[in-house]
Amino acid sequence: MHTKASQEELKAAYRRLCMLYHPDKHRDPELKTQAEQLFNLVHQAYEVLSDPQTRAIYDIYGRRGLEMEGWERNWRHCSHLIVFWFCHSRTGFFGTIVEYGAERKISRHSILGATVSVGVPQGVSLKIKLNRASQTYFFPVHLTDQLLPSAVFYATVGPLVIYFAMHRLIIKPYLRAQKEKELEKQRESTASDVQQKKQEAEAAVRLMQESVRRIIEAEEARMGLIIVNAWYGKFVNDNSRKNEKVKVIDVTVPLQCLVKDSKLILTEASKAGLPGFYDPCVGEEKSLKVLYQFRGVLHQVMSADSEALRIPKQSHRIDADG
Repeated sequence: MHTKASQEELKAAYRRLCMLYHPDKHRDPELKTQAEQLFNLVHQAYEVLSDPQTRAIYDIYGRRGLEMEGWERNWRHCSHLIVFWFCHSRTGFFGTIVEYGAERKISRHSILGATVSVGVPQGVSLKIKLNRASQTYFFPVHLTDQLLPSAVFYATVGPLVIYFAMHRLIIKPYLRAQKEKELEKQRESTASDVQQKKQEAEAAVRLMQESVRRIIEAEEARMGLIIVNAWYGKFVNDNSRKNEKVKVIDVTVPLQCLVKDSKLILTEASKAGLPGFYDPCVGEEKSLKVLYQFRGVLHQVMSADSEALRIPKQSHRIDADG
C-alpha cells in the first residue's frame, strides 16, 4: 500500500485495480478464484487508506498496528552513530583544569567516551568511559604530573588511534554480525508472510497478462513505452560485497501494466506494495532496475526503493556506442 498518494490518485488506482481483478473479467475458474482473493485485498487496502485515522495508524505502525487494539503500542528508535565533542575549564583553590574529549555511540545501548584533563598542578590525565545500558565504567590513566606537550599529544591522539583500530577490527565486524542476526530473525519471522505475498504477486501477474498484451499492442502502434525487462530487489555491484547474494524478482509484467499513455509514474514509496510485486529480501536495501524501449530506442534506469520514478526520460537513454 502506498500511503503518500493523494485521495484522487488513490481512487484512480483503486478503480484501475478493481477493473483488473474483478472476478467477472476472468472465465478460467482458477483465475477467477485468484481474482476474487486479490479483489478483496484491494478493497481492504482502499478502506484503510481512504480513512484518515486508519491511514495514520498504518503510516506509523504498518499492518500490525491495524491488528492491535488500543493506542498503547511500543515504539522503537534506531539511532545513528553520533559524535559529541565537549571542552570546558574551571578554576578553583587548587589551580586551573581544562578538560576536553568526545563521546560516540558505538551501538544501540553503548556509548564510548574519552576525556583529557590538563591542569596545574595536577598534570595530564586521561579517563576512558563506557556506558552500556544502565552501567557506567571508568578507566582513569594518570600520565604525568607536569604539563608536557608530548603527554598532551599522546593523551589526545592515543584514544583516537585505539578507537579507530577497535572500530575496524572489533566494533564494525560485531555490528555487522549483529545486523545479520537481526536480519535472519526478521526473515524467519516473516517467512510465511513473504511466501503469501509471493503467491499473491504471482497470481496478480497471471491476471495481468491479457491487459498487458493489449497495452503492449497499443504502445507498439504508437512507438511508445515498452518495458523490455525489469527487476526489483537487492543488487550487488560493489566488489567489496561480491560475496553477498543477489536477490531480485522479475517485475516486467507488473510495470508494463502500469504504463498509461506511454508514461510510467511511481511515487515516493516502497515498490514492494505495487501490484505484482513483493519483497524478496526483507530488511535489506532494494532497488528497481528497468530496461525499456521508447520511440524505438533503448533506455535504462535504476532507482532506490522509495525513490519516485518517472519514465521515459532522455537521461535514461543508452548511447548507441554503449
